[in-house]
Amino acid sequence: MFSKTFGYAIRAAAYVAIHGKEGQRVGLHDISDALDIPHHFLGKVMQDLVRHGVLDSIKGPNGGFFPNAHTAGMPLVEILKITDGSLVFDQCALNIKRCNAEHPCPLHHEFAVCRNGMLLHLSGKTIGQMAAGVEAGEWYLAR
Repeated sequence: MFSKTFGYAIRAAAYVAIHGKEGQRVGLHDISDALDIPHHFLGKVMQDLVRHGVLDSIKGPNGGFFPNAHTAGMPLVEILKITDGSLVFDQCALNIKRCNAEHPCPLHHEFAVCRNGMLLHLSGKTIGQMAAGVEAGEWYLAR
């Protein structure tokens, strides 16, 4: 349902939230290696996260990524909007352009329930909650 970009973005943001505490910076290669995400692809994802204020970064030999004041409270739905656009929750399950409640496709009503549930879940879960769950050993960011 969601793109690889979204998965990479939330995993990387949570990783930085965990490992970038107390002024520490996390390098792109460290994130890439730890999460098994292709380095070049991750670089583009991280640029988007910085550009949209999810994370901060400093360039140079002692540079890297680190959380900012907004990182921990950032809802996952906001990252989804950055990576996949806001239309992801408006699209038809069958990619029919004129699908709506008045002219539904065969999956419209069932898919709307799933889509709305996912929207609520992603709106209620934050990067900080993900990071806390990983630190507590409840969840994992990589195999």
